[in-house]
Amino acid sequence: METLLIMLLMPLPVFMGRAYDPSPGIFQSKEEARNLECTRLSQAEAHERFPEQVPEPSARGTWEVTDALACSRRFMRIGERPARDEVILASLRQSVGDITQIASAHEAGELTWHVDAFYPQPAVAAKISVAARTALVERGRKVSDRVPVLAAGDIAVLWKLPPNQAYPLACARYFAEGVLTERDVFLGVMLVDERETQLHAGLCAQGKWKWLQ
Repeated sequence: METLLIMLLMPLPVFMGRAYDPSPGIFQSKEEARNLECTRLSQAEAHERFPEQVPEPSARGTWEVTDALACSRRFMRIGERPARDEVILASLRQSVGDITQIASAHEAGELTWHVDAFYPQPAVAAKISVAARTALVERGRKVSDRVPVLAAGDIAVLWKLPPNQAYPLACARYFAEGVLTERDVFLGVMLVDERETQLHAGLCAQGKWKWLQ
């Protein structure tokens, strides 16, 4: 969730062009600016997400407020988090958005979506899961907060297999054991190789696994 730090960007004269910009300047150091994560939003989207901070767009249009920056301060400063985690989290909104778009195109209808992320760092895995669930909800999908779990014996077998075998087998077991039904679909987001900085994803529906990317 973004910290309520909303910058309204207005068509000001050039000498005031950065008055509402979180870039380094008189009122903010370079270090403080680097530790902000900002997303540019249209005024309509910003009003929907932050109605108390951003006014509703005028029905007739206006030249005063054109868009907004929704910024959040990092819990960890630049350099404190492992480089791979930084890369993954820096592009998380875009990468998860792409994944959920592809997944939604594969499975339509009144389905319940389950999401889990498989990542070496639990805190980062949790962020990936939340981002994917949020993106699916924004696409109008029904999303459960329940994560499908297999029996200990299944997990012991799957743990020893490479990803290209483990995920399809887990999918088949989810369906065979009734963990997922015909009305459920499971989206898994993961690193296939720990040396990578790109997220992969797969979809499990009716016991069949599809790699999305």
